[in-house]
Amino acid sequence: MAILRFLADLENHPFKADTSRDPREENAYYRLRRMVSFAQAFDNIPPHPASELLSSLLRVGDPYHAKIDIRSITAVSASKGKLVGELDSLPETMSFDDSYPQDYGPFDEEQTARLREAILREFNPSATRNREIFDVTDVTWSHERIAGNCGASRRFSLWRRLAGREGWRTVWLHAPITPVYLDEDGFTDLLSSWRIVRVNRSRTLERSLWDMRQAWPDGPCPLDYAPAWQPDRPETWIIPLPHHAPDALRETLIRVHAAIDRAGIEDVLRSISEARCLKIIGGAQGENDHPLDVT
Repeated sequence: MAILRFLADLENHPFKADTSRDPREENAYYRLRRMVSFAQAFDNIPPHPASELLSSLLRVGDPYHAKIDIRSITAVSASKGKLVGELDSLPETMSFDDSYPQDYGPFDEEQTARLREAILREFNPSATRNREIFDVTDVTWSHERIAGNCGASRRFSLWRRLAGREGWRTVWLHAPITPVYLDEDGFTDLLSSWRIVRVNRSRTLERSLWDMRQAWPDGPCPLDYAPAWQPDRPETWIIPLPHHAPDALRETLIRVHAAIDRAGIEDVLRSISEARCLKIIGGAQGENDHPLDVT
């Protein structure tokens, strides 16, 4: 009865998409890493098997150095003011000082040199001022490469786009690269049994949530639970797939998953699957890299 009561509450008060964050503001890897950190901090009783799998999903590899094409970098990790992480979402604007508004351009050699110098002042100035060194995270299951940044996102985006235009020479950057890997077995287990979604949920769910958790340890579960005095706070939820539920609950769960799809709710496992497929189709990231022997 506790499980049926919760599922009835969820159907009457369905999850809504988390609209607190513009998806351009943070690249997919950082969204996943945040969810992994929620799983690692998860201390609810009873434990949840999906939380245990998610907590060990990421593995950081050994750093290495390479000379890389600037066009292989797709995102930046931070920015001054309003954060926009995905480089392809940025306008081709720039400004060298506060005396003039941002404008389109520049394209000639002299102004491009000014653009480069302005970027090097922002990206880890102590390292990049005289050498174009950019710390890069290589997300190995997708085409994402993330450059550590102190505030030159738009200017870096312009430099990158100019480097991809016909007639421009390839822009090579010296990068200490840190690869990040998925636990393939853990990811397969997660994908086969659960969805992990970022939602806003109704306070009404609290009245039946904890009774349901005791009766169904593998059932729906918030990773980062917010009590009722925090209304409309985004939460990350684990939702079992219908085939992973008892027969009597499958029809209801099918409706719950359909409502999640209709609401356009972020599904982190689906996003990873799509990124992996695009990489397989598009070829290897960094295939033009030149390894560097740094002593």
